[in-house]
Amino acid sequence: MRKHRFTLLLVVAIAMIAIYFVFNFNLLFGVNHEEKNVTVILKSLNIRLDFWQAVNQGAEAAAKETGLNLSVEGPLIEGDSNAQIQILEDAIARKPQAIVIDMVMDNRMPAILAKARAAGIKLVIINHSPSMKPSPIVVSSNHKEAGQLAGQTSIQETDGDPNIAVISDYASSVISQERLEGMRLALKGYKASAMETYYADDSEDQAYEIAKRLLRSDSGINTFITLNQSASQGVARLLKEYNKTGAINLIGFDSTSDEVQLLESGIMTASIVQKPFNMGYLGVKAALKLIDGEKTEPITYIESNVITKENMYTTENQKLLFPFITSK
Repeated sequence: MRKHRFTLLLVVAIAMIAIYFVFNFNLLFGVNHEEKNVTVILKSLNIRLDFWQAVNQGAEAAAKETGLNLSVEGPLIEGDSNAQIQILEDAIARKPQAIVIDMVMDNRMPAILAKARAAGIKLVIINHSPSMKPSPIVVSSNHKEAGQLAGQTSIQETDGDPNIAVISDYASSVISQERLEGMRLALKGYKASAMETYYADDSEDQAYEIAKRLLRSDSGINTFITLNQSASQGVARLLKEYNKTGAINLIGFDSTSDEVQLLESGIMTASIVQKPFNMGYLGVKAALKLIDGEKTEPITYIESNVITKENMYTTENQKLLFPFITSK
């Protein structure tokens, strides 16, 4: 009887010890084994917009590398503020551990992002630095520096005598404003230089008409600097029709497949290429650091490169122009 009682007590003791260790193991290590989840919200997920597809690819590469649960979302139409706000609201309701967002410029955004913070969701803003307090973690191209590169390229291509027409999307675009500021800095020491800015409302046809009007006015323009894809396409069409390829410089931004073709054909003199793949990758990496409680840089700037027909085939520049291929 005593032997059976001793055996029973021994079994109970072993069971209690096992439960104790399992419980404390979960307390100590359970958080580390919890699957991390991050939601990335872009301005668009339109498959025809190469820039956002490259950001998406970078985010997915970071997720694959770290094993986190990633959701990438965005409106079909770039700049659709109502759609992006609804996507953000829905994401907050799901309570991911972190949200990485390139937000549209809308007065409603700060309050909604504050709601995300109040819910304990970590925030990383990509592609620009918002006016928020306290400031969130930012991963962005240095748009001011990119503008300086465009200005310096115009100086080089015109032997120090640039007469520039800048065609942008919207006057309210913070990114465009920063690029313009950089251009002005580059041109500051060139008294004879001229720079006027025109807005085409993200329309290729409007950009075409603006460029045509300027050429017909005999304004002496020797360089067009286009700040977005549609403006580049509109001006390129005009230069080709008027046989001005090579006679008038076209300096664009980003590295869409269309702009790569313009560089190859010589219609575009240079493109100031950002690194959207890096932006998506580093944005997700920053979110992971916040989730893990690690120290994170307040702002991470990603440099841009000047790509021309002459240097576009180098290994490094091929990685920038074709991130989908080189990242595989």
